[in-house]
Amino acid sequence: MAAVPAIGPRGAAGGRGRRAGPALLGLAGAALLALAAATLWRHANVPAPYRYVEVAAAAAASSSSSSSSSQAAPAAASAAAPLRTLQVVAAADERVVAEAETAAAGDGSRVLLAWRARVDDPLLYLPPPKDETQALAAVLARHRDAATPVLAWWDTSRQLRHWGGGAMRFDRHLALPLFVPPNWAARKAQVMQAERAFWGGSADADSEADAAQRQAFETFAGALVAAEDEGVRRLRALVGGRKALVVLHVRDVLLLGEMFPQAIGVSFQDFNDAGDVHRSVRGVRGWLQDAPQVAYTVIKQPGNVLRAVALRDAASANTLAARLLPFIGNRQDDVAGLTLVYRNGGFAIYELAAAP
Repeated sequence: MAAVPAIGPRGAAGGRGRRAGPALLGLAGAALLALAAATLWRHANVPAPYRYVEVAAAAAASSSSSSSSSQAAPAAASAAAPLRTLQVVAAADERVVAEAETAAAGDGSRVLLAWRARVDDPLLYLPPPKDETQALAAVLARHRDAATPVLAWWDTSRQLRHWGGGAMRFDRHLALPLFVPPNWAARKAQVMQAERAFWGGSADADSEADAAQRQAFETFAGALVAAEDEGVRRLRALVGGRKALVVLHVRDVLLLGEMFPQAIGVSFQDFNDAGDVHRSVRGVRGWLQDAPQVAYTVIKQPGNVLRAVALRDAASANTLAARLLPFIGNRQDDVAGLTLVYRNGGFAIYELAAAP
């Protein structure tokens, strides 16, 4: 809190200036302190501009998830828990602005499995497709050495752990980044606090465990937007020079663009997937010509949607993340120290070689 300024001399009409007495100083100081405390209390207790409402619960087992679980013998027990559907309701007009599918984690927190914005996308979150994460978790369960650390975006990590993929380096709900719309920007601090409290993180946001993992995750994200040699060096430092697995998804570059807009410029556009490949290609190419980009890729989204993701300039295309993901028009030579071991959908897994 800022120090309360001292009260200086006051001029008396028709006389000499005189200094306020000790009693007056004490009363004025107390009043200012009380006003500051009240202001801080009101700011801390302003609610978020929305709330979560549970609307349904459904069995977690589906035909797709059952097949994945059958392939992954060490699947987490939480993967059999019921899935819950939540709605995000705006406080201003009671409008449903997003829907979420969640499950309970073993530590009692909530795992975000799916998210659908009903307004402009992205809103708050942009998780990877649930079916792709399930398939990836089964692959990790079969082939991963349990002693090998896995570096992936925090929401990917929580899904992989939920579906039986094993322990992850980042296992907390970090809410980085949050896509906060302009009409909520003035209450971004309340949004961040509400998200961490709701999903099972620390509402304080400064607890020692949360702060340590958040700092490590920011190091990971910073490595992905560095030049490839520097990025590899930072990744190795993060795991103590050991061999590790690095899991990336194409949508990660959109999150990186939100966190580091000066380091990587990213654009995206959604197109309806009507089953006509040539028509879809023409639509993507038309968008690329309207706003010239240096490299792009296309991924399938739920609801017959194709999402084109593009890099705006050469500097963005030379970041480590862009070099590791399949962007058309970008360099295709290997990145020293990283070997591709699996690719499916928007996901790619690289093995990070131990430091020399």
